[in-house]
Amino acid sequence: MLRLPNENRYEGTFKHDKKNGPGKFFYLDKGQLYEGVWLNDIAKCGEMRDFSRDTAPEPTKFRIPNVELLNSQAVLAEAENMFLPEQD
Repeated sequence: MLRLPNENRYEGTFKHDKKNGPGKFFYLDKGQLYEGVWLNDIAKCGEMRDFSRDTAPEPTKFRIPNVELLNSQAVLAEAENMFLPEQD
């Protein structure tokens, strides 16, 4: 786990001291959670969710718009497969 001075934190895998692979980044100051895949500290694919935006400081009280895909799980799985190593 990586905890930043503003209490935001990353929970997930690291490689060479960088975020690599699956993980979660909690933006506690914004009331959001990003869960996805990182490659060399860069988020590559995942999902952003609100979890307590109503109590977040201004100007972060806007809502993430709903996005609908025919098969969102398949799209996410395909993107993850691009960045995650194959499992034996």
